[in-house]
Amino acid sequence: MNRSTVVSVLGSACAVTVLCLCSATTYAAESKGPTISRFLLKDLKAAQDAQKAQNWSLEVQKLQAAMAAKGQRTPYDNFIINSWLGVADVQLHNYTEAAPALEAAAESQYAPTSQQKTMLSAVVSIYSQLHQYPKAIAAGQNAIRLGVADSAIYVTVAVDQNGIGQYKQSAATLQQLIDKEPRPEEKYLEFQWEAYNHAGDPADASKVIDKLVTYYPKPDYWLNALQPLLKMNINDAHLQLDVYRLMNDVGVLKMPSDYAQMAELSFDAGYPGETVAVLQKAFANNVFTDQRDIMRYQHLLAGAMQKATEDRASLPSQEAKAQMATSGDPLVAVGAAYLSYGEADKAASVISEGIAKGGLKYPEEANLLLGMAQLKGHNTSQARSTFDKVANSDNEGYAQLGKLWALRSQSHAAA
Repeated sequence: MNRSTVVSVLGSACAVTVLCLCSATTYAAESKGPTISRFLLKDLKAAQDAQKAQNWSLEVQKLQAAMAAKGQRTPYDNFIINSWLGVADVQLHNYTEAAPALEAAAESQYAPTSQQKTMLSAVVSIYSQLHQYPKAIAAGQNAIRLGVADSAIYVTVAVDQNGIGQYKQSAATLQQLIDKEPRPEEKYLEFQWEAYNHAGDPADASKVIDKLVTYYPKPDYWLNALQPLLKMNINDAHLQLDVYRLMNDVGVLKMPSDYAQMAELSFDAGYPGETVAVLQKAFANNVFTDQRDIMRYQHLLAGAMQKATEDRASLPSQEAKAQMATSGDPLVAVGAAYLSYGEADKAASVISEGIAKGGLKYPEEANLLLGMAQLKGHNTSQARSTFDKVANSDNEGYAQLGKLWALRSQSHAAA
């Protein structure tokens, strides 16, 4: 993440400090609470006059004289001197001197919460822009501890921690900010994911990808989420087809070989309607560039279209025959066919009937198909529950698919 996009520039941070703290100096001088020690009155009156005249160099000179004056300064004296000195040094662009003065003032018991927030925001920004990252981090963590940190402080601390190699700490800092948001910002999740990757923490990086595909279901994020499945050596045609179904649904079916294999697998499995949909999408997107592939899959498309017409017309009779079978597999297959033709509610009903009958050869796939039908039918909560069942499977491939489809259902709900 580019530092300039997440951290306030030094000039603007200091400008805010000056505007806010100029009023703070008046407050401090006129407060009816604690008073300035008598031995400092002359120098501080001269400093205040210089401040009103915007003679910042003279003000700094008088404040330094006050600090050198003989006598025991009280905490209130120090608060006044540091707050005025910080503002004057900012005006003079003496940021190295301004930061510790503002930080000391912010930590005073006499600093109102609004001043603490303004001062520490400036301190964090100054130290960060001066590349004094440990000091910026410490000041930011102090602001967080005091409850006066805004989002810019959290981000600056996280960026600076990341910059010095504290990747997990950086991700944890940003998590505190994410926890405050009803919907985590995409740029924060991206930053956090990169931090965990730099830290060599794939488990936590995976959790962040899960959030990204839930709230921002972009193809690039889905490709990362799918990596464990894509790296598996899958020999089960049913599982492979189901993987392609998810890839197709989330928009990451891109390669000619992926379209070709999904088309062939769906056709061989007896779902010509699905084959037609896949190949029509491939040709619409000009996926096939080799002339031999174009001819081959145009031929498959023509055959699938003819078979799909016959298949769809025969679904009622297929359903009646499946209801007479001893196991629920034929009903699940008919339900999957209904789903391939866009009849989600009918598909969910028939697949549910098949699951209830039992004796299934591929129970994980049956539940996965049911969840897909429920999701397509806009029954998001039911779909999530069904996918969660698949996610608890002992079959590693289907467990991964169940988890990912559950995230897919969450992204529908979050949209």
